[in-house]
Amino acid sequence: MANTNYRYQLPRKALKGDCPHCGHRHRKTLSRYQDNRTGELLPDSYGRCDRESNCGYHLSPYHKGPSGMSYADETKQREGGEALPREWFMIAGKLAHKGVVWADVVTILCRQEGATVDQAERVAAYIFDRRPTLAVQPQQKTTGYGVETQVYTIPDEVFEKSLSHYDRNQFALLLQNHFGAYLAEELLSRFRIGTSSYWPGACVFWYIDEQGRKRGGQIKLFDETFHTAKYIDHNGEKRTMTSWVHTAFARRCDETSQPYPAWLTDYLDEHNDVQKSPCLFGLPQLLAAPAGQPVAVVEAPKTAVLCTPYFQGFVWVAVGALSYLNADRLAPLKGRNVTLFPDLSKDGTAFARWSRVAETLSLQGFNVTVSEFLELRATDEQKAVGLDLADYLLDQWDQYPHQ
Repeated sequence: MANTNYRYQLPRKALKGDCPHCGHRHRKTLSRYQDNRTGELLPDSYGRCDRESNCGYHLSPYHKGPSGMSYADETKQREGGEALPREWFMIAGKLAHKGVVWADVVTILCRQEGATVDQAERVAAYIFDRRPTLAVQPQQKTTGYGVETQVYTIPDEVFEKSLSHYDRNQFALLLQNHFGAYLAEELLSRFRIGTSSYWPGACVFWYIDEQGRKRGGQIKLFDETFHTAKYIDHNGEKRTMTSWVHTAFARRCDETSQPYPAWLTDYLDEHNDVQKSPCLFGLPQLLAAPAGQPVAVVEAPKTAVLCTPYFQGFVWVAVGALSYLNADRLAPLKGRNVTLFPDLSKDGTAFARWSRVAETLSLQGFNVTVSEFLELRATDEQKAVGLDLADYLLDQWDQYPHQ
């Protein structure tokens, strides 16, 4: 009988994988280790080969590596860590009660409370896993096949009206100056980029899901260097000029004393499960992309757009935020070869974060790798300011052929 005192064990009914030493000569000879707490398999290098006399490969999660720590030690360090402020749990609980989803709770704790991504995820894991009754259930609709979650979207006519006025769209003008008019027009069309009057010169990055539904529209104003413009608010604090289509629409209705249309009322209702960017940015590209064309995932929509002409072998998409990388958002990419390009960070936390997520995604059937392109090439100064791939390419413009 298995010793249940150990968190990581080889299950009684072996779960097979390919042995790293045997390779393709002998398939499915590796008995994989499993996490008894979560039921998930460990990364595919952890296991024991059945061919003991001919191979003898065995990597235990309790084996200490060159760093002096084992997989179990590293996991315990990540999950145990220091005691977290009780206030964070109270804030997260209140947000969950209002219907705020996991990813947004993590973002709020990071931005407003100064938590790291790992700390915020520990808090969110406790709230959503231990107290599921706090989360307000989204409205549902019944179909002939059962019950499915209601999806709240922005009408096509709102989307279509934004696809114009590129002569006063700062992002469109920057693309034209950098790549030329022809390629700029192709990029605007490929990524369905719109124009907003919320701020003079602002653009709209539309989040369109695999069914063509407009799930959200992010409004951004860029300065002349392709960075998000900033302003000083009435409290003297610096703010980025970023908003959302539904926010802009509501403001216009308020200013003109017009009632909210039905779609906006539903979209703003806190009892409805509405996420501003619940899907990948750039998904419509997959409709025309060959099945064998690899996909590159970055954090920001701007990065996906700017990287497309540089690395045309990839279909470039954006996940929206560092903490948004998960199986739900990447579901439309299952079956494709996916490469993740995390942003730079001073201490490498962004790369480490996405590398851990990549391991989990691999266990869930995704073909995913993490690129070291930036980590190997960037200077300490570039890492310190957290450049993304687009920023790096713009800095190195003279070293790359342009269209």
